[in-house]
Amino acid sequence: MKIAVIGGVGSGKSTVLAMLKEHGETVVDCDALYREVKKNPLYKKDLEREYGDVFTDGAIDNKKVSAHVLGDKAAVEKLNSLAHPYIKKELDKRTEGKDRVFVEVQVFEGGLLEDYFDKVWLIVGDKQTRVNRVVIRDDCDVSRVEKIMAIQPEDEQRRKAGYTVIVNDGSFRELREKVFAKLRELG
Repeated sequence: MKIAVIGGVGSGKSTVLAMLKEHGETVVDCDALYREVKKNPLYKKDLEREYGDVFTDGAIDNKKVSAHVLGDKAAVEKLNSLAHPYIKKELDKRTEGKDRVFVEVQVFEGGLLEDYFDKVWLIVGDKQTRVNRVVIRDDCDVSRVEKIMAIQPEDEQRRKAGYTVIVNDGSFRELREKVFAKLRELG
């Protein structure tokens, strides 16, 4: 069984995955897979064709790529369409032969990964709490976080899709209790 763990920036996806991993579950982070994909010469050629020089010392420079896409939903979708085939291939390698795998997916709707999963866990939280988490975690300003949030699906929109919802507005202990309750429901 493949279970996507999704949610907006600052919702607590990584925290949930860390809890699951600590409990002995198999977990995969698509951001980590993307870091692998960024080393792939074919992907680099795809980016160069689309955006020109987005490299520093031969490596993909996230700031240069962000300058082309941040705040532009269509541009983000184009970037995702370039990256997702490579990510899916890496994901196939990591999930092959596993009974149950939880995958943190940063970009879900509208991508190649949407139909890949058997179940989806949606982590949600109060918008201001999420903004505060990201500002502290990434040492960035509020406007950057708001730009990221502006191109992500709204929690309410996602709730209507029938995903398993875990609300992360309380303490770490409360989140842990909610996660393990949902884990017990899976059997």
